[in-house]
Amino acid sequence: HLHQNAKQIILTSDKPPVELQGMEQRLLSRFKWGLSADLQVPELETRIAILEKKLYNDGIELPKDVVEYLAYSITTNIREMEGALISLIAQSSLNKKEITIDLAKRMIDKFVKNNAREVSIDYIQKVVCDYFDLPIELMKSKTRKREVVQARQIAMYFAKQYTKSSLATIGSHCGGKDHATVLHACKTVNNLIETDKRFRAYVEELDKKINI
Repeated sequence: HLHQNAKQIILTSDKPPVELQGMEQRLLSRFKWGLSADLQVPELETRIAILEKKLYNDGIELPKDVVEYLAYSITTNIREMEGALISLIAQSSLNKKEITIDLAKRMIDKFVKNNAREVSIDYIQKVVCDYFDLPIELMKSKTRKREVVQARQIAMYFAKQYTKSSLATIGSHCGGKDHATVLHACKTVNNLIETDKRFRAYVEELDKKINI
């Protein structure tokens, strides 16, 4: 009926049309004929905005560092992130404790252990930038400053190692680089690990921080 009346129809699923099963072939053919778009997990800035909007709607104020920590730590999906926020607020209310970054970390540690946190590109970038004391905006910019380039290469290396993201996706998060640049970055990091003891120590320490 909607199609016959030239209405726009939007469908979502966790699989592309070609992988859907248990549906009539005529429907699958229609789905394949339409435009398909791959929806990615919201980036860090979007997750922060979602939390801030929910807090605003609920009339609740939280320190900015707490909101950012929640957004950094919960990367699996928005429902889990909002669930962590609700749990944090409830814990603060029940125990009559002010919501601080320390309280958030203790609660998130328990939450993450129960929900097997998936390491994301954003999280890796945050850890690397904190380690080298760099603004994350520089990591995502196109600057060619030596210290930023090296930190960016390390982030690409870990993103390739610990996420399921494509090389193109990793590159887009790191200054809009292409897949060839990501491969070159990984090769550079591997070479430095083999030849530079100080650099190898950086990478080993970051590896531990990412996997805490």
